[in-house]
Amino acid sequence: MKRNVLVLMVAFVLLSVSSTAFATLPECGGDCYGWSVGGSLIFGTPDYMDYEFTVELTQGATVVYSHFQEGSIHRDDADFVFFGEWGMELCGDYTMTIVFTIYGPWGTYTDSCTESFPCECGPPPTCTYTPGYWKNHIEAWPVEGLTVGCVYYTNAELLDIFDWPTEGDMTVILFHHLVAAKLNVLTGSDDYINDSIMAGDDFLCINLLGSSPEGNLKDDAEAIKDELCEYNELECEEEEEEDDMLSISAPKVKIDKAAATEESSWGAIKKKHN
Repeated sequence: MKRNVLVLMVAFVLLSVSSTAFATLPECGGDCYGWSVGGSLIFGTPDYMDYEFTVELTQGATVVYSHFQEGSIHRDDADFVFFGEWGMELCGDYTMTIVFTIYGPWGTYTDSCTESFPCECGPPPTCTYTPGYWKNHIEAWPVEGLTVGCVYYTNAELLDIFDWPTEGDMTVILFHHLVAAKLNVLTGSDDYINDSIMAGDDFLCINLLGSSPEGNLKDDAEAIKDELCEYNELECEEEEEEDDMLSISAPKVKIDKAAATEESSWGAIKKKHN
């Protein structure tokens, strides 16, 4: 393990020659894999000294790892070292703090060391999933609902819309791919698509779901949909999911275009759909 070492020299005031003891405490280090702390005790009369120490790892103001240990160090193990692994993959900037206490015949001595280090983040997943995948894997959804086009939908409502027919209504097709892109980003896929997601939301805020825009508006919606579709189809090789949801036929949804500027809600949209 890579060691960035901070060494603190401590000379203890001796109570008597018979209880002579010197210590070098602590030698400590941390990196993206784990931590270590060690030192050297020179014993006089006592055969052992008690110790305790804590290790804390913080990211920002959040403690992400904490370890406490206590025991005794025998004179035969005067040169000691303790170490451990974080047990998780680190990503970002971290600060490690170790506080070490020795209980000796002269009394109690506490020392500490602090070390900060950055950890590179692994590449984000290169695969994403289509609307068909998310429709059939509700257990993988990381949220209880989403805001799409200025309207908040529960997961049940989103699944209901996934069953809506399209029949060329670009707002419904765009909606399906917009939801899939949002879920892909929320589960850790590359977020370079965020600009297209924002464009899709903006479009559906003005052109309500089911309004079947024509002309330039339809072309605008289709251009956004194409960007989202290309992103959503970067599927993992091991996932071969059918995406036949857009081929279902049913009566066309009609929503008054004049309502595009009115405040919208899931209840109102569903009522018009039904």
